[in-house]
Amino acid sequence: MVEESESQRLTLVTTAWAAILLTSNLAVILWRELASGEPVWWPWVHVIGLFAIFSSTLLVAHLKPLRQLVVILNVIFLLGYGGGWNFGLIPFIRNSSFWIDWTGSLPVLIAELVTHLLRLTPAFVVLAILLLMGLRRADLFLIMGDIDAPVEPSRLLGMKQPEPWTKTGTIFAVVFTVFTLVFLLGSWGIPSASVLDLVTVVPLAVLIAAMNAFNEEFTLRAAPLSVLWEKIGKQQSLLVTTVYFGLGHFYGVPNGVLGVLLSGFLGWFLGKSMLETRGFFWAWLVHFLPDVLIFTFFLLAA
Repeated sequence: MVEESESQRLTLVTTAWAAILLTSNLAVILWRELASGEPVWWPWVHVIGLFAIFSSTLLVAHLKPLRQLVVILNVIFLLGYGGGWNFGLIPFIRNSSFWIDWTGSLPVLIAELVTHLLRLTPAFVVLAILLLMGLRRADLFLIMGDIDAPVEPSRLLGMKQPEPWTKTGTIFAVVFTVFTLVFLLGSWGIPSASVLDLVTVVPLAVLIAAMNAFNEEFTLRAAPLSVLWEKIGKQQSLLVTTVYFGLGHFYGVPNGVLGVLLSGFLGWFLGKSMLETRGFFWAWLVHFLPDVLIFTFFLLAA
């Protein structure tokens, strides 16, 4: 009986990894880096694979606990998150002549705002689905949580004794923000901007950063973690979402392997904060502050 239970758990973990990797940008990275680019048919292989896994959660009793995860991964992929933003509903809308003509007629800063509003769609769709499935905001980490909860010791953090998240979270928020600023200054230089430019751009950058931090932290971390951690355990659920988040930033800022490693570590840290505080506060804040700088530099250069 014990062996059967362990075998079923291993099957759950393996299936969760397969679903996550099918939804991730792993294939995009391999196609673009090792070949001349991804063929038009490749996303449909992923769609078929994801639907096959979903069907297995309907047919195989011990895979039923993964049904919620696979539903949201299907939604995420079909909306555009998993295809390197080249496949799915949102890329289809953004590449449509209507969208191009409409956003082209808008001021550049407003066009950026509506684009990020569109990118919020996966978060709201996934949220609606999970609420309809009976999950509560607390189940989805969409509460402040215990922001002073103890941080479980970790060799990755160089910690041997528990410390409060108020201390660790604050330190890492400052470190990630300063690192981002140094990286941006080294890559882009000091932006030439008037006071009027800053007054116009900074509030918009703050708004977009707030939306982006919520979008990524909920869609790519809180939602998968909320339906995984009790099924396959905290460590495996944290690891699988860390890999997913890291791969999604191969073409981000910074990019390449360095981008994956840094984003992966950040994703691990933020996922750890959610699981240990049972809330969204530190994950959102640590993500939001560097994003303010990134979007400020980006909008000033637009």
